[in-house]
Formats: sequence, structure tokens, C-alpha cells
Amino acid sequence: MSKRTAYVIHAIDKSLVISDHPPFPFPVLGITTVAALFPEEEWEVEVVDEDQEPVDLDRKADIVGISSLTMNAPHAYELADHFRSRSIPVVMGGLHVSNEPEEALQHCDAVVRGEAETVMPTLLADLAAGTLKKTYHSPTPPPAYGRPYARRDLLRKNHHRHIVAAQATRGCPNNCEFCSVPLFFGYKYRPRPVQDVVAEIKEVSDLYSRLNVFFVDDNIGGIPRYAKELFRALIPLKIRWASFASLRMSENPELLELAAQSGCTQLFVGFESLDQINLDRAGKSWARTKEFTQHVHDFHQAGIIVQGAFIFGQDDDTRDIFRRTVEYVQESGMEVPVFSILTPYPGTALRRRLIKEGRLLEASKDWRKYDIGHVLFRPALMTPDELQEGYLWAKKYCCAPRSIISRLWHAPLKNIPLALILNFSMWRSKMREIHAKWEGPLRAPAQW
Repeated sequence: MSKRTAYVIHAIDKSLVISDHPPFPFPVLGITTVAALFPEEEWEVEVVDEDQEPVDLDRKADIVGISSLTMNAPHAYELADHFRSRSIPVVMGGLHVSNEPEEALQHCDAVVRGEAETVMPTLLADLAAGTLKKTYHSPTPPPAYGRPYARRDLLRKNHHRHIVAAQATRGCPNNCEFCSVPLFFGYKYRPRPVQDVVAEIKEVSDLYSRLNVFFVDDNIGGIPRYAKELFRALIPLKIRWASFASLRMSENPELLELAAQSGCTQLFVGFESLDQINLDRAGKSWARTKEFTQHVHDFHQAGIIVQGAFIFGQDDDTRDIFRRTVEYVQESGMEVPVFSILTPYPGTALRRRLIKEGRLLEASKDWRKYDIGHVLFRPALMTPDELQEGYLWAKKYCCAPRSIISRLWHAPLKNIPLALILNFSMWRSKMREIHAKWEGPLRAPAQW
């Protein structure tokens, strides 16, 4: 009996100008995790990440699976329409279609809402029987234990040349107004058994002399006791790793020291705003702006690079927010600032509020603009153009070579070479975004 074939696609619209694009392939975990859910004795699976290779539009398959981010959804729908026109069943999944299933079903045969582990056996059985349902969704999240290892072997070698993606936990109990991740993974941390995480990384590390891992967890230190156990287990592996983390992680000296000892080089941390009222309104009142400098200092004391994220356009933001944020970033020595415009993603409380207040702009109907770099609503205390220009000005200021050098002068020496590489390697993509979104010179906020 010959095996059936599956073609699994991570859809990316290459025509879009993406800000802060990494200088190397960022390994996708979603499609390789889904690929692992197809029984190997029955299925031949091929995965394609459009960031690295084009989709074979003539590919024959028994099923096509497509996942994409919101900004890539129109392109993903075009791919789905194409394969359906060839009478190939198409299933779509991921964050966007989980929040917009009716829209997606205009282009595909079935939608997987949320995580796929518990529904894939039923979906594949229905496909074989010719009774594919429109929607598959498990009322409860899949267990953290017993997950199959992602099929990284199905990616091109170029994906693994610099970094490998892994996951230790899913879910986040925080309820930030602008965040859509808990809608997908749930509002409770679900940690995998430490031995499973370590075994998977060991399996991958056998292929490399020096392994760089990015944990795609929403908050790697969210459960301190678990994180400490994980970090202790990672120390003998001698890997280097990065992840997303909360400001609270810096308040636990033992946790931070173990992270550094286990190979943590950098953490992506959401500061969001310098104004406390913005944090309170967004559901992040536990973060205190007056403690930001101490948080940065504590991360630096452990030798960990801080990628600090700030969101412009929140309701208490006035036109001086751009200058104040840039000054703070430069003075704090925060190695890699990441600026974005408040974006009303599908399913979020933010989107519901802005719709109720009648503040969404016409541009919000275009999913391709959901790249955190377009203004999609009317700000409360400035014009849309002021928000767009201020955001681009802040990016241009902080990516200038003199600003990078000045900022890193205040940072600890450990991992400075990596910080330099990260900043200068993304300079080109940032400038490309600026030129694509603004005609003519950018004015400094003081000139407004």
C-alpha cells in the first residue's frame, strides 16, 4: 500500500517589506510540529517555508496544509484557492484563521482552530473517509507530555545553520489587551516535562558543534520553579539560547543566574510603554515603569542582552512619547530596541474596543498591513500621520551607527559582539521599511 502525501506550507508574502527582519533564517516550528502529527507509516510529508523557498504550485498531494500570520493571510488564501482549483483538499490553521474561521472557509475545505495535536487523528480519519468537517477544535488544550518531536529533518539545512527553534511551555496567564497569543495557547502555563525538552535538544545538538536555540515560549521564566529545573538541566548541554521573557524574571536573582549559566544570551522583554497609565489600561498593571531601569540593570548584571519592546500609539501617548522612549533606550543601554505601532489583531480585546469606539481606519481592512508598522486606527492624542512618522523616526534614530555605539557603551561587555551583530544586521531592513512607508525626510518630534 503506497503512502498518502501531505504538503505543509508556511505562507509568507515576499512582496511585503518587513521591519526588523533577522539576518538569518528563523526556523519555523509550527509546520514541523504539524508534520510530526502525520503517522510516518502512512504519510509522506513535505514542508515548505516560503521565507526560504517557493511553493511548488504543481505539487501533487492528498492534502495541503497552510499556516500564516495575519499579514500573510491574503497570500495564504491565494495559495489555498490555487490548490483547491486542482481538487486537492486544503486545511488551514494558525493564529489568524483560528480567529477568522468563517473568512478562511471561503478559501479552504477545513480550519483547525487552536492547537492541532488532539484533533489531527480525527481530521485524518475524516479525510480518508471523505467526511472532512468544516472546523476542528478541541475544547481543551492538548497535554504537555507525549508531544512528538518536530520534524526538523524536513526543513532545508539552511534553516538550521544559525539557530534551532524549540518550545518548553505553552500558554500565558496575562491578559494584555493587545495580545492574541493566549487566545490560541490558553491562559495557563503548560510546561513540558523537562526530560522531554532536554532529550529533544540533545537529539538536535548531535548535529552541531555549537548549538543556538530559540525557545518560542511566550514567557520562558513564567513558572520559576520549572524554569530553574529546566535551566539546570540545560547547563551540561553547553548550548546558547534566547527566548521571550517577562520583566518579572529579573526579580528572581537565582532564576536569572541559572539562565545565564545555562547559556542564555538574550531575552525579548515587553516594556510596552514608559507611561504607567498605558500599562494599567492594557492589563499590564503589574509592570511598574519606575522599576524599568532596575530590570534592565538586573538583566545586564547576568550578562543577558535585552531586546526591549515598546508599543507606540496607546491612548495616553502624546507626541513626546517618541523622544522620551528613544532617550530612555539610549541611556539605559538596552541593546536592541524593538518599536511597534499598536495593532488591533483579530480576536483581541483591543480590536473589540476600537470597533466599539469607531476608531478603526479604512486601512484596517487590509490584513497585509498588520505588520506592527502601519497605523490602523485613530490615536487618542495625535494624528495617524504623527504616529506613523514618530514611529519611523524612533526606528531611524536608534538604528543609526552612532546611536548603536552610544547605546552599547552603557551595556555590559559580555555578549557585546552579538549585540553589535544584531543591531547592524537589521539596519538594512529597518531602513527599507522607513523608505517604503514615508516619503521625504523624517522630522524629529521637536520639529512638529
